[in-house]
Order: sequence, then C-alpha cells, then structure tokens
Amino acid sequence: MVDRIPVYYSVGHLCIPGGDSRKPWGKYLIALNKITKDRYLPTGPELCHAAQLIDITGDKMKMLLDFPTVGEPHYAQAIPAEILMKRSAKIFKLEENQHPYATKSEKEARVERKGNEVHIYMTAIRSHFTPDNIEGVKVGDKVYFHVTNLEQDWDIPHGFAIIGADNAELLVMPGQTKTLLWKPEKPGVYPFYCTDFCSALHQEMQGYIRVSPRNANVKISYGTYKEGESGQ
Repeated sequence: MVDRIPVYYSVGHLCIPGGDSRKPWGKYLIALNKITKDRYLPTGPELCHAAQLIDITGDKMKMLLDFPTVGEPHYAQAIPAEILMKRSAKIFKLEENQHPYATKSEKEARVERKGNEVHIYMTAIRSHFTPDNIEGVKVGDKVYFHVTNLEQDWDIPHGFAIIGADNAELLVMPGQTKTLLWKPEKPGVYPFYCTDFCSALHQEMQGYIRVSPRNANVKISYGTYKEGESGQ
C-alpha cells in the first residue's frame, strides 16, 4: 500500500486514460462513484452521481476535481484531448449531405402532400425554422418533418420537437438532415420548437402547425414569419 485517498461514496469503477490500450496515460485517475445522488441538487428526474479526478503522478495522490455525472456510472474511457483535437472536423459542408430529403437552402423549403402523407422540408438556422407557419394538415395524416441544419460550424446543433409526438425529439448536427414522424390525433394549433440551445434568440426559434378535421377541405399553405412581411 503506497497511498490512500477518500472518495464519496462508493467507488463503482475506476478509469485511467487509455486504460484499455497498450500504452495508458498514467497521470490521472477518475473515480466513478455510486450511491451519491444526495451530493447534488436535483434538476429533474435523472439524478446526478459524483465523479472525482485524481492526480496519481506523485508519491501522494491529489484530488483535482469533484464533478457530477448523469446516470449511475458503470464505466468510462478517456484519452488525451490533443489526439481528438487535431482530427476534429470544424466545418460540415452542406454539399456533402446526401440525405434524400435534405433541404440545402431556405428557398428549397416546402410542404408537399402525397395522399395522407405530408412531407415538410424544413431548414433550421439561428434562430428560426423555415417554414414556421403551416396549415392544411388533417387529423389522420402522417406528417414527416425533414429538418436540415443549415449551420456548418461544428458547435451549432439544433433540436426539433413538436407537441404530441410519440417519439423523441431530433438533435440535428451541423449540415445534417433528420426526420421525425408525427401523427396528429385531433384538430388544433400545435407548436414546434428548437430543443437545443443555439443562440441568444433560442427561445424564439419556434413555429406552429394548424391541424384541421379529417374531412376538412383546407389546402396546404406555409410561410416563414419575418418582421414587416406576410407568409406565402
């Protein structure tokens, strides 16, 4: 026994950067602790557990950082940041997006009906969706939101969610397209919104879709709100 150091409370697993490789980096150790839910204030149904970063380079270990982790820790892997940094993409080119439902400019954004399917070709960029005001959807339709993130800078993802969806929201990375299926069950006006903080105007990044009764004769129409202008 060379040294001991207290952690809080029960160590579940230990992580050393590169621990699964031939040449681990032996400078740091991370204690992934269990039964630690009471160490942090609750911020929702998922409670945080504790992890602690320890310097193991000297004769005596030294606690460097005590921080929360989401969910009960079972295992983690770590590597030096410089290995990732020089290989990290910074720009995601829209022209490389080969998704069949990609919308690569706001001019291409549109809404199309195919029988009881409605396909919404939508773009997201700080801080609005295009289109963000949609009518002509009916109860019983299958509505496909094909959302393309027009951002190309690596740190600007956008989220997408709509009230009444049975599945999770989308997280659309820069230059990427993802699709969410939504099946409205009753008439009304339903909001959709960005679920990933993207800018100072994040809370304004939202829109509305009006759902009419199944037997209504309402044509598809859509537009994007702009100050001083009307939608199409």
